[in-house]
This record gives sequence, structure tokens and C-alpha cells, in this order.
Amino acid sequence: MSQITFFFGVMSASKTASLLMTKYKYDSLGFNTVLIKPAEDNRSGVDNVASRIGLKGKADLIITKDMSDEDIASALDSFSHPAGRDVENETIYLIDEAQFLSPRAVGVIVAQAYFYEAKVFSYGLLKDFQNKLFDGSQAWIEHASSLQEIKTTCSVPGCGRKATHNLRLLDGYPVYTGEQILIGDSEYLSVCAEHYYNYKGA
Repeated sequence: MSQITFFFGVMSASKTASLLMTKYKYDSLGFNTVLIKPAEDNRSGVDNVASRIGLKGKADLIITKDMSDEDIASALDSFSHPAGRDVENETIYLIDEAQFLSPRAVGVIVAQAYFYEAKVFSYGLLKDFQNKLFDGSQAWIEHASSLQEIKTTCSVPGCGRKATHNLRLLDGYPVYTGEQILIGDSEYLSVCAEHYYNYKGA
């Protein structure tokens, strides 16, 4: 039976590590796992999925902005097992940096999952550094049968509150305007709401 789960959290919440550990678990149980990522995520190379703690995997499918619905569906067809196979061969789509996918791409993945009776575990940011929903994340929320938050603690020393916002820094000081997508770890902090609005700089 199909299941669409969106795992969301701020940056540095170990989303990719969680995805790769989930993939390892299902691989070991004999499931047919398909590792998917958007082309926008090039931190570790075009086809690599890598966490900050050193876990790595090779993407089976890289979705680019110029892929048509038919391109995405055809690619998923080539990796997916027909519905009705034994449970040990059930297909699971695991998607990293899911917020970067277009709503259209999300819709195609979800449709294919229901066709193949596959499970979807997508992992991504909920909001950008301006505290606005990513278009892709909104689409995952709309399609998901389950939402799961991956929690972490505010990066400000001594705070201890739950991190809820992604703060972009320039020369150690917060900025709240600019391009939505700027790949890189050093320009961001995961912080609580108080420190998002009242961060004093390095």
C-alpha cells in the first residue's frame, strides 16, 4: 500500500543521515529502494548524496528542472517494481533535498508511487531563510499522508531551544533578503525563533 511521508527539519537536523540510514535498513530487508535527488543539490557532486557525518550514497535518479513529466515518469518506471509483487520486493522512493523539487515533479512522483503501490520517504527543509515555505515543500505537505519533523537544537551556544528557522549569515551577520537558493553550509545557522529575529552576529 502506498504511503507518502514528508520528513522535514531545519538545516543540520541530520535529514540526509536519517534518509541514508533508512535506505540501508530497507536494502538489508530486501526492498527495492530508489534514491532520488534534485540537480540543485550539488554540494557533494551531481550524483552523490552525502551527510555531514560522513554517510554517503549514490543517487539512482537526478531530477532536473528541464525534465518533462514523461521523463520523470519513465525514469521511475525503469526503477520500480510492478504493484502486487511480494513485500520483500516492494519499491521505496527515498528523496533528499525534497524542497528543491517543483510541485509538478512532486505530483509525478506521487502518482507513480500510487501506480506501483510504492512508499515515498521525502526529506527536506520546510522553510527558506526568509521563513517562507519552499514551493516543493508546500507540494509535499499537500500530498503527504504523514508529516514527520526531524528536530534539532538551536545553534546558538547555551540556548537549548528547538531550532525552527534557517538563518543566513553574511560576514557573520544575519541577512533576510536575497536569492532563495544558495548552496553551502557556512552561510547558515539553524536557530530558534528568538535568535532568528535577534541574532547579534559573530
